[in-house]
Amino acid sequence: MDNAQRFLDGYKRLEEELIRRYDYDEKYGSPVVRFMNDKEGRQFRDKLDLCREIRNFLSHHSELEGTPVVQPSDAIISFLEEVREFVCRPPLALPYATQFCDILKTSLNQRVQPLMKKMQKLGFSHVPVLDSGTFIGVFSIATFFGYALKNGLSAMNDDMLIEDFRELLPPDKHENEQFLFMHEEATLFEVRAAFEKKTQRSKRLAAIFLTDNGSINGRMMGMLTPWDVIGGAVTGAPDR
Repeated sequence: MDNAQRFLDGYKRLEEELIRRYDYDEKYGSPVVRFMNDKEGRQFRDKLDLCREIRNFLSHHSELEGTPVVQPSDAIISFLEEVREFVCRPPLALPYATQFCDILKTSLNQRVQPLMKKMQKLGFSHVPVLDSGTFIGVFSIATFFGYALKNGLSAMNDDMLIEDFRELLPPDKHENEQFLFMHEEATLFEVRAAFEKKTQRSKRLAAIFLTDNGSINGRMMGMLTPWDVIGGAVTGAPDR
């Protein structure tokens, strides 16, 4: 088999994998063109556009008097296989997450004031609250202000514990924020899509927790914020 046929076969396999994974409908255009214009495939756009032109040329003008007009290089054939491998096995989100051992965590018996100082120093805006490893909820700046609005500033004091905020900690008790739990094997693009999806009412998705079983009761493996997969993945500057 010459390189022209190897290239066409590789291109066809990539199209089939794109249709399988993303449920692309060919009647709405080339799966390769759609992929290279989507966020996941944008990084491959220039080379995929070149592959598309080569494919179109080989499909209509592959030979002149029985001799191949163009023989694609081994490198461009390997590139098609690399893209297909990427589509088959997209990157996981966990490497982009703040790993469990590095997450700022708290417990119900911890004082609030020292915790908030740590949050400011380390750059964490959301802190999971655990009780003997069990997830209780999330403490955030919004939790603090929510308590103050409900109970008045006179109710605040330097000796307050996280326990005092307990009723405001569960994910469904956060008025303007929501949190998701996803499996530790969730892909980077599944997480990114979750952050970009329009949320209910005015609630924004503040953080995603990756657990070993994808549920709130699972063992926590890492935490992601929008910055980790949209901003932080590019700049390397986490906002947790």
